[in-house]
Amino acid sequence: MKQFRFLNVLVLVVVELSMTAQPRPVSHPLEQPFETEQTRTEIIIPQVNGMNVYKADLHVHTIFSDGGVTPDMRVLEAWYDGLDVIAITDHMEYRSVEKDMLRYMDRYARDEFRKNEAVNTNITRHAPDEHGILVDFNVAYDLATRKAADYGIMVIRGVEITRKEKGDYNVLFTTDNNAIYDPDIEQALRNARSQGAFIVHNHPDYDENTQNHLSVFADGLYEKGFIDGVEVANGRRTWWHLFTHAVSGGYTPFANSDAHDYIYWKYGRPGEYEIPRYRNMNLIIAEDFNENSIHEALKAGNTIAYSNNNLIGKRELLQALFESSVDFKIQSASADKYHVSVINSSSLPYFLQIGTKTYIINAMGSQQLTLPVGEYVVTVSVQNMWYGNDEHPSISVDLK
Repeated sequence: MKQFRFLNVLVLVVVELSMTAQPRPVSHPLEQPFETEQTRTEIIIPQVNGMNVYKADLHVHTIFSDGGVTPDMRVLEAWYDGLDVIAITDHMEYRSVEKDMLRYMDRYARDEFRKNEAVNTNITRHAPDEHGILVDFNVAYDLATRKAADYGIMVIRGVEITRKEKGDYNVLFTTDNNAIYDPDIEQALRNARSQGAFIVHNHPDYDENTQNHLSVFADGLYEKGFIDGVEVANGRRTWWHLFTHAVSGGYTPFANSDAHDYIYWKYGRPGEYEIPRYRNMNLIIAEDFNENSIHEALKAGNTIAYSNNNLIGKRELLQALFESSVDFKIQSASADKYHVSVINSSSLPYFLQIGTKTYIINAMGSQQLTLPVGEYVVTVSVQNMWYGNDEHPSISVDLK
């Protein structure tokens, strides 16, 4: 009997050891948890003229006009995409989503506050009534700033003023969007200017009747001194014919996303392209990371518009950015030629023309060039930099 019990125990031990020795089965892919960590794309740009370069998209929309995402999501997108600054610029005259919100909230409102019949949410198509638009134009900014505090993103207060056939204009750095509206668009812009606002002419050929030139009304605003900046790129579109108008005219050039839906749907991710590219943004060269410094930099025109790896701005700024980002170094020399390394320490690619040859210096990359001995100073034309409609900066590089 004792022998039988011993054999039972022995069998149990062998079975248990056998089970322990078996490799654990690999879990099914559906049982694997998704990664929950968010990873920011860092856009590295060296200092220019001793100042930092801040990345900004200054034209985005939320559900508080006709956008498809919340103010919180705009902040998260900006952080994820490597930006430092955004401006919430919801339409003042077009609040299509808010109209649905009002309809939904009506059942919760007390009778004395039910004024939906007096709320006009689309005066781009209908004449404004005596009430104007009875919504809070500051709410998207207020909500975005709460989220931005957790991510180190600066949010600029602003609003977009739109009137059919008269164009679209962003007013930035406002103090109270609720004090801007007026049936007369010029008076609305004056109200914004009284708050110290910076005024940008958005997507200048938005109306099909003003393709490739500015409308008479817009020309009048320029002549009266209303306009401080002009979008030379908006979303996937670039207005090459306005580069000279913006830069030579003294108007700060802008490249903005004008995002309404998820930003990814418009631009994808940088690595999805053969040569990585980012969403539209403005490279603002400023002394400090605060609203006043950013505002002053825009007023001084210390910004470069970036769109689809093109850079638009003042010639001296473009040259300073290139010289801070790209270094030429002689690696070796023979009797008749140099072997030169061109090293790019920024996240932006550069398209170079040297003599009759062209080169692409990839972001955070380098390229080997062969140059004739004796040419210590080389003229480099940066083909993806623009300070006019057909003008690229030519930079003299001393190889010594």
